Amino acid sequence: LALRYYVDMSVADAAATLKLLAKQATLYEAEGVVRNYLVVTALINLGQGVVVGLAMWLIGMPNPALWGVLTFALEFIPYIGGALMILFLTITAIATSEGLGPIVLPGATYLAITTLQNNVVSPFAYGNRLNLNPIVVLLGVLVGWFFWGVAGAFVAVPALAAIKVFADHCAPKSRLSVVLGE
Repeated sequence: LALRYYVDMSVADAAATLKLLAKQATLYEAEGVVRNYLVVTALINLGQGVVVGLAMWLIGMPNPALWGVLTFALEFIPYIGGALMILFLTITAIATSEGLGPIVLPGATYLAITTLQNNVVSPFAYGNRLNLNPIVVLLGVLVGWFFWGVAGAFVAVPALAAIKVFADHCAPKSRLSVVLGE
């Protein structure tokens, strides 16, 4: 009878250990997804910041290094960061240039660089790592911005990626997992 008790306890302990290991593996995967997203995003933003800084120098915008640094920082905020950059570039061009061409050129140049980055560089760099629905990302960024400002917009994509990992592990065919996925 004592032997049966110890066998039953060992089986229960093993099952509990397996559940704990599965939870830990899910947490490690979510952490890895968020870390990879932030590292890849930082590298992409760094490259884009250098290109924007050089482009602004070539077209004669004041303080091209500032535009590169702003690009690096603001591109961490999906959608909103790019819109702010175009706004800032346009305001500066209006204040420092004469004529329509020099006023439109900085924003158009930034838009061209960003379009190339979003359609060529980012898909290649991220690959199939995130697999998030773009509409959900947009809504998540807007909700994050609405409730928590810049910080909310910044953490929206990594938070959605982590939620997707948890949803995939808990219930792969659940509505949440399907809606968050591509």
